Order: sequence, then structure tokens, then C-alpha cells
Amino acid sequence: MPEPTVNPQSIQPTLEMISTELQSLGVHQIASFAWRDLDDPDAGGSEVHADQVFSRWASTGLQIAHRTSSASRSREFERNGYQVVQRAGRYGVFPRVITHQLLSKHHYDAVIEIWNGVPWFSSLWARRPHVTWLHHIHTDMWKESLPAPLAPFGRLLEGTIAPLFYKAHPVITLAPATSEHLLSHGYKPDLVHVIAPGIDASFTHLNATPRSSSPLICAVGRLAPVKQFDALIRQMKIITQELPDARLVIVGDGPQRAELQHLIDDLGLTQQISLLGHISNQELVSLYQSSWLLTSASHSEGWGMTITEAAACGTPCVVLDNDGHRGAVKHNVSGLIVPTLDDLGLAALRVLLEPQLQKTLSDGALMHAKSLTWNATATRTLGVLLDETKRQRTR
Repeated sequence: MPEPTVNPQSIQPTLEMISTELQSLGVHQIASFAWRDLDDPDAGGSEVHADQVFSRWASTGLQIAHRTSSASRSREFERNGYQVVQRAGRYGVFPRVITHQLLSKHHYDAVIEIWNGVPWFSSLWARRPHVTWLHHIHTDMWKESLPAPLAPFGRLLEGTIAPLFYKAHPVITLAPATSEHLLSHGYKPDLVHVIAPGIDASFTHLNATPRSSSPLICAVGRLAPVKQFDALIRQMKIITQELPDARLVIVGDGPQRAELQHLIDDLGLTQQISLLGHISNQELVSLYQSSWLLTSASHSEGWGMTITEAAACGTPCVVLDNDGHRGAVKHNVSGLIVPTLDDLGLAALRVLLEPQLQKTLSDGALMHAKSLTWNATATRTLGVLLDETKRQRTR
């Protein structure tokens, strides 16, 4: 009997296979540029994404130099196999990096631009294959991030000016809704890639902390206006009227901490709501596992990694509708997506009061989380860089 044949096109390339092919085309050193680094006090999902992907790329022999701003002092060091260079402030890092790249003879073979609100315009100065990671569109966030006179310019820069320089180059984003936004602004369909982030193996339902005996809701994020924790706290007032023993634990820190604590005090919710600040990864896993529900009132997200982290712990969610949340949540499967802040509290109350619904969403959250791995994310993102390298060679 003849040996069965294998169609080469049916073989899914591994990260190592893609890296080997990329290096055979002369790409060994990759330069990356980001606004913030994982060490920054305000680091979030974008910085976690970069670390998870670059550490995996580095494990295949690629040399990664990740250039970011410095939250305190300039330094250069190695993290998880890749080089990190932290110099200049959050806005000074942009002209400094671009000037350095134009004047320096430092060699690199490809560029990863991480566009977080302010673009690097790498298409104008990077004479190598380059790919842009654009996690989300900021739109209304500009009025919260910049002084009032500058906010309209931020929207103009991101939505009108910058796209003119990025439409002809590959862009990777996290959620389908963000991709649709980019396509509506003239980006080319064959150059916009949707690649979901993974979930770290430490977030797992195995050896789980028992669920809390009383209704426990958790929320995780920077205490900043975009997250709308004030609205979430007010919704908790409604929830506790129906469930007096319900509690809300908020993890994270930021400029609104004192303001939010005052609100909690004014509403008489000091026994029901806790602001924990920053906690360890192990403590976060335990919180996810013991919670009945995760919630987010954020009006703008690129994805919502806390949602999928909690899902890996078997904890469903109730979240406000936005582009990122629509990517991170399977509505009516792993959680509920609601259109307004008023609906948020009512939907959370419904899940807390209906054990069967909570069980169904918990099971759905676990299944959804299984499809999200950092290895898959690293493999697909490197595949986009390989395709761009080939594309430039055929011009």
C-alpha cells in the first residue's frame, strides 16, 4: 500500500519555521518603537502584548531592540531575551528615536512600530520592511489625554493625517471592529490583519481558588477617566439594593484614585467596594477565580485583556459595548455586552441572580479562552512581517 501523501499547503507553519525563513531572507535584527514599556507605572495591555510577542520571537534567534520612553532614568537592559532601551520622556521619545534612526549607522533589518495614539511615521524613515501594530483607535480618548486645545489635533492626526502614510503598509490590530474602522478610512483590506492577543498560562482554572460564598464582582484597570469607574461605582449602589452582600473589588491605580475613594465614601459603599491598587499576578489570578463576575465600564479599548484573563479562570463578564470588548467577548457565550452604563448594572445583577446563566457563561468563557494563546499571536504576527519582507523584495 502506498504511503499517504501530505499536502505541503496543509502544514501550518510554526513560529520557528517562520523565523528560519525570515532569517534566510536576511532579517536577523528587528527594531521596535513604543510609547511606553512594561516597566512604566501606566503600562497596560499594549505593553504586555509587546513583551509576550518579543520574548517568543527572541527564543527563535531573532535579535529584538525595543526602544521606549523612560518613566524615571535612562537605561538599557535585557528582558526575556530581547533588548530594551528606555530614553527620553513620553513625548520626547518620538523625535529622539526618529532623529537617532536617521543619523545613526546602527543596523536593523526590519521595524515594528507600535502606534499608541501618536504615530511614529516609520514609513517615511524606515527603509526596511516594517509592520505597524495599532491596538485601537482613540477617538474620544483625546479629550481625556490632551489639554482641550490640543485634543482636536490629536483626532485629526490619528484619523485623517496619519492614515495617508500607513495605507500602503501592513497594520496589525486586535479586534475586528477596529479593522472595520481602519478599512472605512481607506486602509487596504489585504494589508489590515486582525490577530487576537493570547492569555498567559498563569491564568488558569486548574487548582482554582473557590468561588466567593457571597456575590463578588471584580474590575481591573488604570484608574483613569476612560475606564469610567465612577459610573461602575454608581451602578454598584443599585446592585447592593437588591443584593446587600454583593461586593466590588477594583484592581489598579491611577490619577482618579482619590476621587473614586471620595465617591465610594459619599455613596456609603465603603463596606461593599474596595480599591486594592496594584496586586501581584498570583493575587490577581486568585481574585479572578473567586469572583462571580468581571465587569468593565470602559468606553474605549483595543481588546480588554482582563476580560480574557478572567475567562481563562472560568469567570464570565458583563461589559460596556466598545470595539475591543466586542473582540474579547463572545456575547451570550462568554459574557454579556451591553449598550449603556445603565444596562451594565442591570445585566450584572441578572447574572448574579441567575445561577444557571452564570454557569452557562462560565463554561463559555473557559471554551473561548482556550482558543487564545500567545504562541499563536507571536506566530501570526511574525508571519505578517515575513509576508511584508517578501512583498518588498518583489517590488
